[in-house]
Amino acid sequence: MQIKKVKVKIKNKNDIDYNILIKHGILNKAGKLIKKLLKGERVLIVTDDIVGRLYAGKIIKSLEKENIIVSVCILRNGEANKNIEGISNIYFDLAQNELSRKDMIIALGGGVVGDMSGYAAATWMRGIDFIQIPTTLLACVDSSVGGKTGINIREGKNLVGAFHSPKLVIIDSETLISLPEREFKAGMSEIVKHALLFDEKLLEVIENSYNNNKEKFDMDFVLQRNCELKSHIVQIDYKEKKERMFLNFGHTIGHSIENVAGYGVLLHGEAVAIGMIFAIEYGIKLGITKNKNILERAKNILSNIGLPISVPENINLKEAIKLDKKRSAEKINFVFLEDIGKPIVEKVDINNII
Repeated sequence: MQIKKVKVKIKNKNDIDYNILIKHGILNKAGKLIKKLLKGERVLIVTDDIVGRLYAGKIIKSLEKENIIVSVCILRNGEANKNIEGISNIYFDLAQNELSRKDMIIALGGGVVGDMSGYAAATWMRGIDFIQIPTTLLACVDSSVGGKTGINIREGKNLVGAFHSPKLVIIDSETLISLPEREFKAGMSEIVKHALLFDEKLLEVIENSYNNNKEKFDMDFVLQRNCELKSHIVQIDYKEKKERMFLNFGHTIGHSIENVAGYGVLLHGEAVAIGMIFAIEYGIKLGITKNKNILERAKNILSNIGLPISVPENINLKEAIKLDKKRSAEKINFVFLEDIGKPIVEKVDINNII
């Protein structure tokens, strides 16, 4: 099977164009792929205590075959550790192992590792290269594509960050086999999001294959199609001035739920699933969502995957919504669906949401 390639070309920014490479078993070639892009001689692999045990050895071996000097920074797994303390640990290892501006960070793990590695790369010596090797479904189809990096602080999710694109994204679908079922389902939430926003045919693939006949579910195709959809939006709107806002569908409420519940209590994809249903219901109430059948269809798809579709009763969203970083005064940009494949952004009053 050939490597599937998605080219990400950022409008007016040729210096940050990069490829996404997708293939079952591609990790064995990681060293050769990285060697072609490495200007210096050192890399720091940033991973967590779970993923590191599974895949760091394979990456190290592949890099050392290319005479690359390798060091490893191991973070604690989980969203609760995506914070300033975690970034300080990465900076410490970068300094201890004397990585220069010509050297590189390799993010090996899920979205937490990818976001933190990217932010460290964006800020170490005012910016060094990094490569994404996502090992969770959520990271493969969402956080590894697009160049958004950041950390959480007590006041909210991803309030501190920077835009910093990777030099390459390497996706090995074999790593998804070791993923806990709950994590896999959370990743499927973002795939459903992209399908609702941009591609009804992809939605049909999920309904007909994932929900009804998993043996026919072509994961490499789904990964490729999702990367194509997200990279297209990133290409035309890198800094989230217009079209990239569509990708926040389900996230305004999703982020608030994550924040109030406590990071790690609800997985990101679980919170986004709830947020998408809220957005569709809200759109119907305001008369923006014309096709009311979307609601039942989305509920059925998400429920069949095994994702939550309603706000937990013990969560009060009021204060968390007010902290949302997309807010302007008492108005907030909210993503609705007029229909499947027809997203729209409208400014709504926070008090109306509450």
